[in-house]
Amino acid sequence: MKIEGTGLPPVGGPGKASEAAAGRIKRAVDGLSGADGLELSAVARALAQLALINDVREELVERLIAQIEAGEYLDEDKLRSAVLRMLGEI
Repeated sequence: MKIEGTGLPPVGGPGKASEAAAGRIKRAVDGLSGADGLELSAVARALAQLALINDVREELVERLIAQIEAGEYLDEDKLRSAVLRMLGEI
C-alpha cells in the first residue's frame, strides 16, 4: 500500500526529526481500526428495495401490454372497476 499526502515530513534517517516523524506516523496508524468496512445509509437501503420493486413492475407492465395487444385485458368488470376508481378520485 502506498500512502501519499500524509502531511508528515519525510523520514530521512536517524535523528530527532525522523524520530518525531516516526512517532507521528505510529500515533496515526494506532488510531486506525485496522479493518475496512462499509456502512449503507437508510437511503441506500431504500433505493435497493425500490430497485427490486421496479423489476416486478416492469414484468407486470409487459404482461399487461401483451394482454391488451392480444385483446384479452379489457372486459366489462375491469372497465367498470376502472371507471368507479376514476370517479372516486374526482
